[in-house]
Amino acid sequence: MTSNIKIRIGIIIAVILVCVYGIIGIPKSKDELLANWKNNIHLGLDLSGGTQLVMQVQLQDAFKAAADNVIESLKGELQKDGITPSGDITRNDPTTIEDADKIEIDVKGVPSDKSGQFRSIINNQFAAWFPRRSTPATISSP
Repeated sequence: MTSNIKIRIGIIIAVILVCVYGIIGIPKSKDELLANWKNNIHLGLDLSGGTQLVMQVQLQDAFKAAADNVIESLKGELQKDGITPSGDITRNDPTTIEDADKIEIDVKGVPSDKSGQFRSIINNQFAAWFPRRSTPATISSP
C-alpha cells in the first residue's frame, strides 16, 4: 500500500516539474528566470486587473429613433405652416436588421388645397427623406 502512495507522489512531482520547466525553463541566472516568468505567463484580463466592455448598437432602434425625430420635426413644420393632417403620421416597425433601413413614414389626410405646400416642406426641409407615393404621402428613409 505504501508503494502505491509513493508512485502517486512521484507522478505528481514529475508533472509539477514538467509544468515548471515549461513555464520557466532552466534559467542560468536570476534575470533570466524573471524574464522567462514574464514572457511565459500571460494573465487574463480579469487577473491583470482590467475590464472589457462590449457595446452593441441595435440598428432597428437607431433607425426607429431617427424616424421618430423626423416625425416630430415634420409635425412641428406642418403646424408652423398651418397644415393639419386629418389622419396620423406613422412609421412602419422593422423587426430585422435587413428591414431596418426600409422605414417608411406615412402622412395621411393632408388637405388637397395644402398638398403643394406640404410637398414644398418635404422637399425643402426633409430632402434625405423623399416621397414615394402621391396618396397618402409616404416618406421613406434614404
